[in-house]
Amino acid sequence: MPKNRYFIDGCILLGPLIPDKNTRACNSFISRIQNDIYIGYISPFVTGEMFNSILYGDNKPGHDKYELLHAIVDVIITTKLNNFVPSNNDMSVYSELRDADYRISESDLMHVICAKILDIPLVTTDTKMVESKGLEKHLEIIYPENV
Repeated sequence: MPKNRYFIDGCILLGPLIPDKNTRACNSFISRIQNDIYIGYISPFVTGEMFNSILYGDNKPGHDKYELLHAIVDVIITTKLNNFVPSNNDMSVYSELRDADYRISESDLMHVICAKILDIPLVTTDTKMVESKGLEKHLEIIYPENV
């Protein structure tokens, strides 16, 4: 497998849209995908998580949620991302990874599962996933600035 393939958590794609301390690193990482330096993968779970966070999460001050939803679609389309949909047989790794760290939410675990199936690192700003000792035994999970 080429070393430049990464599975991307939704927080990376939301980083440029909802500025925080990780925005610069997220922008840099995304630009490398847009410039064909990295190959990025997402799944319907990532897209759903991003939409859900905008529609049902805390209101983002200064942001119109419908503008953010359109911006998410634009980022997905323009970033040259590959969409990965696991098959039924792929999901056999679920219980192995669920047992690795019970603190990880089900939606985040789906990203871990997809990265594991693809045998590529997961890029996220989620500290709980990056620092998980249980998950690090199964796959590499890294912050965007460390790629």
